Amino acid sequence: MKSFITIFLILLNISTIFFSCKKKNEKLTISGTVYNTEINQPVSNVKVELYAKTITNGTWNTQFSLLYSQCSQNDGSFLFEFDNIRVSDFKLSFSKPGYFISEFIINPDLVQKGENYNQTYSVHYESWLKLLIKNFPPANSSDVLSYKLSKGSISCPDGCNDTLKYFFGSNIDTTSVCKIYGSQWAVLEWNVSSFSNHVQYVDSLWIPVSNTLVYNLYY
Repeated sequence: MKSFITIFLILLNISTIFFSCKKKNEKLTISGTVYNTEINQPVSNVKVELYAKTITNGTWNTQFSLLYSQCSQNDGSFLFEFDNIRVSDFKLSFSKPGYFISEFIINPDLVQKGENYNQTYSVHYESWLKLLIKNFPPANSSDVLSYKLSKGSISCPDGCNDTLKYFFGSNIDTTSVCKIYGSQWAVLEWNVSSFSNHVQYVDSLWIPVSNTLVYNLYY
């Protein structure tokens, strides 16, 4: 009887060690699908990079470091499976010629051992909007033009965003170019004040894929 109990305890101990080791070796999995919402299709051959702010010996790194990289499959899918590591944040970066670079932060608490963290990630065509802005005679020094894009744009130094940009005076002849999401409609709102008259315009602009739309703001 004593021998039986001893053997049982040994087997129980081995079993405990086995399952404990198995649990420690469980992988972390981050996967998903790269999707173009403008055309409602998955995107293949997108470079997908997984970054992390690692925690090493109790030290929290403030900068992201690259862990793994791969390209999305024909169906837009990708998958990273790796050993458990201590991090404060994960980041996925998506890049492909003709597309904007897209980045997404992932809370590490959502990435559990032995489970697949799976999401759909959007990428957008890279296009350009070129605005030709000119004040024609008759004009005076009190003339004011303002404009903004209310949909489809991203922030850029030239003012192609949802913040009004102003031009004052009679001698206005300039060009503004910025990157913008392609294959969708953008709404351009612009206002003209001249000789005490105030006119407001709202124009819908179709942005071509990987190309430049030229639009005149003449007043």
